[in-house]
Amino acid sequence: MSTRNSLILQFVLLLTIWLVAFWGALTSAVNVWMSSETYKHCFFILPLSLYLIYERRDELRLVNYRPNYWLLAPLLASLFLNMFGELLGVNLITHGAAYLALISVVWLCFGNEFVRKFWFPILFLGFAVPFGDELVPTLQDVTAYLTVELVRLIGIPIYRDGLYLYVPNGTFLVAEACAGIRFLIAAFALGTLFAYLNYKTKWKFFGFIALSIIVPIIANGIRAFGIVAIGYATDMEHAVGADHLVYGWFFFAFVLLMLFGLGQLGREKTLFDVEPSEPDGTVSKMSNLKLIMVVLLSIAIPFYSAVLNSYEKRERTNYLSDTLSSLPNAYKSENDWAPMIVGAHESWSGIYQGVPLYVSYFQADNDEHELVSGLHRYFNIDLYTRKAFGIKESEFGRVNYVDLVDVSGRDVRVFYWFSVDGQRSARSIETKLRQATSKLEGRRGEGFIIAIASDELSEEHSRLVYDAIEKR
Repeated sequence: MSTRNSLILQFVLLLTIWLVAFWGALTSAVNVWMSSETYKHCFFILPLSLYLIYERRDELRLVNYRPNYWLLAPLLASLFLNMFGELLGVNLITHGAAYLALISVVWLCFGNEFVRKFWFPILFLGFAVPFGDELVPTLQDVTAYLTVELVRLIGIPIYRDGLYLYVPNGTFLVAEACAGIRFLIAAFALGTLFAYLNYKTKWKFFGFIALSIIVPIIANGIRAFGIVAIGYATDMEHAVGADHLVYGWFFFAFVLLMLFGLGQLGREKTLFDVEPSEPDGTVSKMSNLKLIMVVLLSIAIPFYSAVLNSYEKRERTNYLSDTLSSLPNAYKSENDWAPMIVGAHESWSGIYQGVPLYVSYFQADNDEHELVSGLHRYFNIDLYTRKAFGIKESEFGRVNYVDLVDVSGRDVRVFYWFSVDGQRSARSIETKLRQATSKLEGRRGEGFIIAIASDELSEEHSRLVYDAIEKR
């Protein structure tokens, strides 16, 4: 077998191991692409990257293929990172680890010169990693701010309360769907591709990418302003129903055309200019010992992760019902502000010691039951919007507070926190780390999400909830 064929065979072997080691992360990513409109563009990233390489296929024979064994370190690090992400239950970490490992495999097998020539298709694959949902609350605030300021400029009276915008003849809500995250991520990916195809100068390349981020954010504020202005001018007859969405998509299409039209003014090169290079044909063979080591570790690390996750199995119980029903002055009732939690084993909403209380219980942390999840909403987003939020110290740890308001102007303050092994935390990453520690110690990462509606979180109520629910 020739050295070149041997190198290809070894790449195929490592790629197969990558598929096996990161199968859980890859299937998770594809499920996100399929279930979320925000990430439908991810299906096109791999074909586009392969096409960018195919268009420059004549350059492949000019590359000196010298495997870079230093990439064993990031390859192994990505395997550990994937295991860590599985323990934490954070998909962004496992998806990022799969991407890092794929880059490491390609770089390790084909060497520095290949990566130098084809760096963009390799990096462009990063857009296949679902990211950006965590920006939605910030984008909602930016959109609301821009809308209010623009509406005031044309003399329309407007009042903002949280994310509710009041004009004399109607009310608007800057909902999550109005944040513009779909347009922002798609424009970012397309803008990056456009910059690669059209610019050689670094400042133009990075400048256009920056524009592809800034322009969609500003454009979304202008879109929201247009909706409010049209609604006000037509006495809420237009731009408030299906035409709201149609108007939005036509507006975004126009913004993209304008952005790329402006980009053409500074265009510097034709598609896929080939840089001169001397053909060498040199191919270095990968060390069999190092290859065997990678194979063994690629199998061992996911196996260890699977063993840890096996501790999560447990029969379901009625812990919350049994515990809370036995407490004096505790009874079930509907709390209209209650969090919208996905995948909890048990949930309870009611009154305890005269205070509105909500509790979700997770017996174990896994893909179907995540104590910390981007799908959770820590108040009822259908009835309320947030005005302010922050973190407060309590007797047993930090808790979050959020000030809410409904469309009628009713204010509610909600305190909420996570509890793992009797330890409270306010931040998601801190909670995830405690769950990982719990799993490493042979437990299941079980925990609670607890919320109280009160003007102040008194030490008395804090201790009552801890003693009744969290202390196990």
